[in-house]
Amino acid sequence: MRRAPSILVAVGLAWAAVALQGAHWSYDRAYGPIPVNGHIGRTVAEPHFTIRVEQVQTARTIRIPEGEYGAKPQIIPATGVFVVVIATVAARRSPVYVASARLHTRFGDYYPTDKLGGGLLSGPPVTPLSYVRFQPGMPRRGAYLFDVPARALAGAWLYASDRDIEDAQFGFYRNDPVRFSAEAHVDLGISPADAALLNRTAATGYGLPEPS
Repeated sequence: MRRAPSILVAVGLAWAAVALQGAHWSYDRAYGPIPVNGHIGRTVAEPHFTIRVEQVQTARTIRIPEGEYGAKPQIIPATGVFVVVIATVAARRSPVYVASARLHTRFGDYYPTDKLGGGLLSGPPVTPLSYVRFQPGMPRRGAYLFDVPARALAGAWLYASDRDIEDAQFGFYRNDPVRFSAEAHVDLGISPADAALLNRTAATGYGLPEPS
């Protein structure tokens, strides 16, 4: 009979261990970027930048104008549908790129499309916000461009970060700019009905706005 309490204690400890195992934070949640949530139409303030998403548009094709050295105009088709996130971004204290952006959906994350061409040295013929270096006191309005399946539109969020390595100057992660950095999470406010409308009215030959 004396063994019964010991067995009960052992069972209780085992259940507690299982519960803790199931409740522990994931690696990304424990060490990943620190999000600041916002909504379309409102300014989200991060330590190094602010961002205000103003509008979401869609397109079947993107029109690339005539480029330098006689480059001919192009029409770039989407694999699914292009999502054009119009936003105004400003640096707060020092020059910064807000180049790390992704569209977060219930089907996973989608990163800015590479269909515009260009590279690290030349850049694309039209300039999305991913390539802009923002200066303090000089907000710029432009677009982030994603190519996603139409079914991924509903409930999508824009995640944007400067991924500044200064935010991770300690511990094992001091050389990893993602860890412990700040990140703006903006709810784009796309309901299922909005998603259906955006898909149905997606433009052809859309001219991506240059940052202004």
